[in-house]
Amino acid sequence: MIRWLVCVSWMSLAATGVCAQAPTPAPTATAAQSESPRAAPAVGEFITLDGQKLWYEECGAANPGTSVVLLHDGLVDSITWDGVWERLCTKYHVVRYDRRGYGRSDPAKTPFVPEDDLYKVMREVHMDRAIIMGNSSGGALALDFALAHPDMVEALFLIGPTVHGMASSDYFNERAAKNSAPMDRGDVKAAAKNWSEDRFIFAGEAPPARKQLFDVLVQNPQVLKAGGALEIRPSPPTAMRLTQIRVPTLVLVGEDDIADVFAFSGAIEAALPMVTFEVWKDTGHLIQIQRPAEVVTRFNRFVSQTTRKEFPLTDLQLAVYAGLYSAFNRTGTVTVQDHHLVLEFPGDPYYWLFPSSETKFFLRTDDGDIEFMKDAGGKVVEMALHYSDGSVIHCARIDAAAPH
Repeated sequence: MIRWLVCVSWMSLAATGVCAQAPTPAPTATAAQSESPRAAPAVGEFITLDGQKLWYEECGAANPGTSVVLLHDGLVDSITWDGVWERLCTKYHVVRYDRRGYGRSDPAKTPFVPEDDLYKVMREVHMDRAIIMGNSSGGALALDFALAHPDMVEALFLIGPTVHGMASSDYFNERAAKNSAPMDRGDVKAAAKNWSEDRFIFAGEAPPARKQLFDVLVQNPQVLKAGGALEIRPSPPTAMRLTQIRVPTLVLVGEDDIADVFAFSGAIEAALPMVTFEVWKDTGHLIQIQRPAEVVTRFNRFVSQTTRKEFPLTDLQLAVYAGLYSAFNRTGTVTVQDHHLVLEFPGDPYYWLFPSSETKFFLRTDDGDIEFMKDAGGKVVEMALHYSDGSVIHCARIDAAAPH
């Protein structure tokens, strides 16, 4: 949603009808940051579902405020979050678990609904609502869950996500089959080597991250056969229902990730009403392993944006600001929809505005504020866009019937 804050100058570029995506660049990682610190050996607990054991680990239950669920990808189990685990545990109530067939969890024996597993894990650790952080197929599950249980999802933080209902390219499927082919002859180390050296998984040489992935796959070869054959996917498919997901969402993709992931992420960006899409330099598919400290830093900022408290305003109070505003040679329209103000410029996505006071509003997926200015008689005469760098864009109100 929030392209205007990541453009060099939203309004000046808007005047030409162009607002190119300018993803937030992650700072260059030091050698120490690139090496994902391993948390202490996880003990965790088991929950029994349909006669099968599912392993989970919880931390920070005494922390007030935000709850966080971590969903791993389809190549590695929940160990993929080791580098961010302890950092998140100091601030939030966090749970991670091994999906069926991964890590310490039993493999699926009968068809099952992954969203139901996630629901039961959250209930087991007394989470009523959480921010879901999902990587790859864990991102797809996060999207599915947001549709199945919208009241339980506060926001989505997606890293290299896939989307159920969107077909993968032949190249994507052939690459996966080639990497895993040694498993057909029982050669676990060869398959682990193929995946750990895959050019889309990590950017550059990244020896610590690649060694960690190799070791994990050798120690847990069952993940290379887990797949999702027994998973019952949503119907209609999530790809056709993305517009129904109405929570703040951040999508991170490593610049070296495979093209399919960019396609999935583009579909999410195009459909969700509150979404930011960032491409991170010098990273691949498993950003949380290669750049854990930076992922946590970005997540902390995301939490502060998505959990910001709203100032209560009625529809009648909001309607005072509905109207037309001029910015350069474009006209922005402010309307009231679903008890919120919505700002639209022709050709741009809608921008949902949330009140922080009677006259000031904010965006849930990026920094910056919008302020409506009134004259001495109480008439709304201007909309001011306040950027995080301190600059301000003034947009005069131009509709003749501007209310008081």
